[in-house]
Amino acid sequence: YNFLIEANIIAGIAILLMIPVRKYLRKFLGNRAICFAWLLVAVRLLCPLALPNPLINEIVTPYNDQPEAVRPIAGQVRVRLGDALGDASYEMLSTIMDRDGLSFNEAIQNPAYRKLVDIANGFSNGRTARAGMTIYAVGMLGVAAWFVVVNVRYQRALRKNRIEPLDGELKAYYEQLCEKYGVKPLPVYFVDPLSSACLVGGVKPYIALPLAATENQARQMLAHELYHYKAGDNLWTLVTLFCCVIHWFNPLVWAAAAMSRMDRELKCDDNVTRDMDEEARRLYAGTLIQSVTRRSFPGVPMLVTGMSMTGRKMKARVGGILWGGKRIKALAMAFVIAASLLLVCAFGTAAYGEAPNPWDEEEDRRSYFWNAEGGQSLEEALAAENAIPTKEAAIEKAKELLSSEYFQMDVSGNGWKWTVDDSQYGPMNRRNYYVTGKKAGQEGTVLVFMAVDGSGAWTVSNGTDPLFTKDYMMDPGFVDKAPVTEETLEKVKQFCLDFTEMAEPGETCYLKDIYFHEFIVVDDVIYVQMEATYNQDSGKTYNVQVAPEIRLVDVYTGNG
Repeated sequence: YNFLIEANIIAGIAILLMIPVRKYLRKFLGNRAICFAWLLVAVRLLCPLALPNPLINEIVTPYNDQPEAVRPIAGQVRVRLGDALGDASYEMLSTIMDRDGLSFNEAIQNPAYRKLVDIANGFSNGRTARAGMTIYAVGMLGVAAWFVVVNVRYQRALRKNRIEPLDGELKAYYEQLCEKYGVKPLPVYFVDPLSSACLVGGVKPYIALPLAATENQARQMLAHELYHYKAGDNLWTLVTLFCCVIHWFNPLVWAAAAMSRMDRELKCDDNVTRDMDEEARRLYAGTLIQSVTRRSFPGVPMLVTGMSMTGRKMKARVGGILWGGKRIKALAMAFVIAASLLLVCAFGTAAYGEAPNPWDEEEDRRSYFWNAEGGQSLEEALAAENAIPTKEAAIEKAKELLSSEYFQMDVSGNGWKWTVDDSQYGPMNRRNYYVTGKKAGQEGTVLVFMAVDGSGAWTVSNGTDPLFTKDYMMDPGFVDKAPVTEETLEKVKQFCLDFTEMAEPGETCYLKDIYFHEFIVVDDVIYVQMEATYNQDSGKTYNVQVAPEIRLVDVYTGNG
């Protein structure tokens, strides 16, 4: 996706720029310079290279959650498409509720809405990407198969309709042309019916001439097709087909293939008529015009170069042959140099160096790394003034926390089984109690991760809550689209701050902010997920039930 997105955006811009260049600057630049520019476009379309570019860092967000393998342009496209589909899902949900008079919980069961949300979420979890790549691969194989079929059929028809090889004086003239142009003679056959002379094939080409051509016309056709061969246009036709196969979904690439084909014909006309006088040019133009009266020549899918074209394209070719242009050599050279430099810049799609750091390096970076190296020993933790002295005391502390006004859990009775592990390490490498509780006949467990030295409880989780035991509908996005008011969210935010100050005295001053992330609906119960940051390395996540009453489901402290 990096390659496809970057190549199509940047090469697409180049293709659009080539349209006015071809129309207004052709007579000053010449057809050779324009064909060179098409070569650069093809290189950008086919080469999966990415160079570091400092300017690209401007579109890397500080909170970028995409893998490092995803480069900034592709990442931005993914995020923007996901956001657009998310907005569309909210609009659809609002329409469904208003139109059908449904409650929120009823409306979110609408199949079309759920499908749209699934696609939007797929931009984050990879499902949409995998589906898109499947569609892309099928399309690419289909286009490639189509190209193979039409070319095989056309070349079989040419072989079937061969009349005779070139011989006599015309063959001698052809051999002289080959020596003059410095190319190895190719096989030449007369074919009937054939709309126009053509150079057929990519790797082992041959020249096909229409049987109805006069001797003078045949000479001009041979010169034209030999120049195609000398310029490697048969191979460039193959490159064009590769571009169309790989970027089959982009209409600009198909348009570029047609335009570049036209420009290669014009360049070939220039080469053939370069040393001709006015009368010879008229005869050559007449040969082109007569080919129009026959069947139209095969288009972009064909691995063939030929003289015939129709409509305004032929008019432009004849005009170029008869009246030429006023090519300015210095301008053409400047164009080639500028285009080459722009090609190098066009590959600058990777971020330069490290991602920008949004944090003040001099601020207190309280990093909550979960790393036992150099960590607090159990003896050191138990020696603290507020230490929790035993595992039994840790269980009682956990029960007290879970049954508090914040979690409102009933952990009394004999149906609970509790275990404690004191070998764990937590934030700031402090020794921790890992207290887990399991109630007989109940799905899920609860756990409390607290410091042995009594300095805090970092993680409290209620795995028995419906949030974790039932299917739910999760919707990230804007607060004003969620079934939660700003006033309620402010209460939830303060609720989270109060809990943090109770569970970890003094820690709230290090939190940068607590902000809404997403809402979740299970049955008729509404939850919101709030997030808070300490610094670029660590933060907290709060899952909070907001209706019918506010209570914590769990709190997690960690890196990321």
